[in-house]
Amino acid sequence: MSNITRRNFFKILTTSVGATLLSNANEGDGSHLKAQKSQLLPKNSKQQRVVVVGGGIGGLTVAENIKLHDPDNKIEVILLERNTQYFACPMSNTLFGEIKEVEDANISFHFDYSKAEKNHNIDVIITEVIDADVNKKILTTTLGTIDYDYVVVAPGIDYNYKKLFPTWSDEKIRRATKETPAAMFSDSGKEKQNLLNQLQEWKKSGGEGYFVIVPPKGGKVRCKPASYERACMVSEFIKKYKLSGKVHLLDNSPKPQAKGPQFIEVFIKSHKETIIFNGMSGEEMESRIKKAGFTLDNFMKKENFSKVEDSFATCDIQDVDFDKKEIIFNYADNFDDEGKVSKLSYAIANIIPYHRGNRTAELFDVKRDKWGGIICSPNKTYSVSNAAVYVAGDIMGYHKFDPSAQASASVGMLTGESIAKRILTNKDEIDLTKAGITCYSMISNKPLKAIEISKGIMVTHDGIAKASSSKLDFRDGMGLIGWYQAMIETPFKY
Repeated sequence: MSNITRRNFFKILTTSVGATLLSNANEGDGSHLKAQKSQLLPKNSKQQRVVVVGGGIGGLTVAENIKLHDPDNKIEVILLERNTQYFACPMSNTLFGEIKEVEDANISFHFDYSKAEKNHNIDVIITEVIDADVNKKILTTTLGTIDYDYVVVAPGIDYNYKKLFPTWSDEKIRRATKETPAAMFSDSGKEKQNLLNQLQEWKKSGGEGYFVIVPPKGGKVRCKPASYERACMVSEFIKKYKLSGKVHLLDNSPKPQAKGPQFIEVFIKSHKETIIFNGMSGEEMESRIKKAGFTLDNFMKKENFSKVEDSFATCDIQDVDFDKKEIIFNYADNFDDEGKVSKLSYAIANIIPYHRGNRTAELFDVKRDKWGGIICSPNKTYSVSNAAVYVAGDIMGYHKFDPSAQASASVGMLTGESIAKRILTNKDEIDLTKAGITCYSMISNKPLKAIEISKGIMVTHDGIAKASSSKLDFRDGMGLIGWYQAMIETPFKY
């Protein structure tokens, strides 16, 4: 079957089988279960088949790099994704700031898979995986079953509201996702758009009160700097429209949990009147830095900043009253007591819970860590339990990669090449030290400025890949735009 015919087949299949399943489900006779067990497509005996579960940056990068190293088309790559459209989270915080340079560059955040399919000779099926048999190498989807020789599990993250609010009911959690969206994963951009809509409505109603951002309390989190970048971008929005409201960060850490000293400097120098961090305005933070015996020129040094943060406060979120629009938290200043229960009213709240591995990984009978990630073999990107089950993106366990687009793409390129070589040459090799991680956070509009951190990768004697060194500095914000175009637009468009 030619590639064009095969792709047309998939598109027809997605429509017709989906309609059949819906019709049978309405009949209530159980025949829809039979439809789900029907085979999507017989496997071509002349090709090895790799099925990728998840069409985000990690999964798509692996898929494309398998084909990049398969010049004779001996490998069939099929990507399964439940969303018809991908929303790119990296740099999407600039939407809150309405950055002119981003608009001028015609940056897109929404992508479908048509160009990736065509340009990289892969097939994309819009469906959801609902079961996996790793012994028989069969996946069950909402459209039917599909077998594989190798599978790449790349579903991303889930939220863990229950860990943050153990007493909350499912109904209250659903209310949180709608009224105070975390906006930290793709979901076709629905969460992010919800929050952006709230911002525009806030402006129309006068822009008074607080836009409250609650960063995750810690642990393994996708893009730790995102909360603080978002605060800076909302601050730019407030300044642009001369609103009276402010951004209020409620963090259980006395400093931003990523790029801490740099963000504190930015809050003071660029957002003194519009960002409050744990009850402290930019002026108050500067005052405490001076009381600790330092200046804005030297407080960021490692040996100095540890003393500075001891004089700051923490805000540990406890509960949310959605009817009163109040956040209840424990406020501890200077760490001189156990803190006191406080309340803060909000106009808009962006509450980001703990993260965890996407629950799709639970369908695969392989070892997982407590976070929900699939544990990889030492110095490999496949499961320690099953060498035919590869892992990509945020769900990767054992190795110490912070969940991020750059890590997903960088390691994904190596994984795709490794899978292709394993199939075509029978060599099971990968050099994870070739991975590299760069992360930008946009922090101001005029001038356009970002914080860049870059990390090298080492592999320990136990085969754990982790950061070996890092560089952190302020950069021209155009660097972020260029990074985004190379890292995000390229897989989907070119």
